[in-house]
Amino acid sequence: MMPIIALAVIIAAALVVVWIIMGRQSGNNGQTQGQQTEVTQDKSGAPKTDSVPGAVVKQVSKPAVIDYNELAKEGIIKDLMESRKKDLGVKDSVDLIVKSNEAFTVGGNTTSMEKVMEQAFAGKGKVIEKELDESGAQKPLASATYGIYVVQPGDNIWNIHFKMLKDYYTRKGIRLGKTADEPKSSGMSSGVGKILKFSETMVITYNLKEKKITADINIIDPLSKVVIYNMDEVFALLEQIDFNHVDRLRFDGSNIWIPVH
Repeated sequence: MMPIIALAVIIAAALVVVWIIMGRQSGNNGQTQGQQTEVTQDKSGAPKTDSVPGAVVKQVSKPAVIDYNELAKEGIIKDLMESRKKDLGVKDSVDLIVKSNEAFTVGGNTTSMEKVMEQAFAGKGKVIEKELDESGAQKPLASATYGIYVVQPGDNIWNIHFKMLKDYYTRKGIRLGKTADEPKSSGMSSGVGKILKFSETMVITYNLKEKKITADINIIDPLSKVVIYNMDEVFALLEQIDFNHVDRLRFDGSNIWIPVH
């Protein structure tokens, strides 16, 4: 009789232990599930959505800001600009190299390249088309590279363009003389002069204080205006020109004709 009672006590004790263990595991699972229903945030403040099945959170990324005022001191901005200039083969013809999804600051004025380009397109009667993905978020625009020259006292638009042209041809091993842009003895424009005239149709002159594109490129206010080049377009044009035949270029005030050999 006693062995039977002892066996019953052992079995009952074992069942109690199993019940306690199962209860703890169930509690832990419930806690984990509860944690998984929360939307957490990382250090940047952006919500993570992988913890919530089916959740969709639209994130708006703030464009990087390239600060012209930081160029005067050693740091990330100065190193980045030197690296980008080296990649493009330019030096002093531009102060900043900015991507289409970035913004830039001169003095106390910050402007995004996207806003500048929207104004530029609107001025030509065009609209920048923005595509949306399946979640409704805006797809990033095709990346482009822009060179920005900050206008200084004593500058004029012609010399600004000439400096850019010199930079380009220097990397090609071609040295442009100081008078390469001047008319020939016959009074006709030189090939370099025609390129510079056409350059005026390609660039954007932007008023930082008024935050708008200015139509009159001849009125340049120091440190309040910038000249913006689409570096991809500028280099694509210049790559088509055989400098040995540069004087055969034709320019009618709007269009330039490049001789084909």
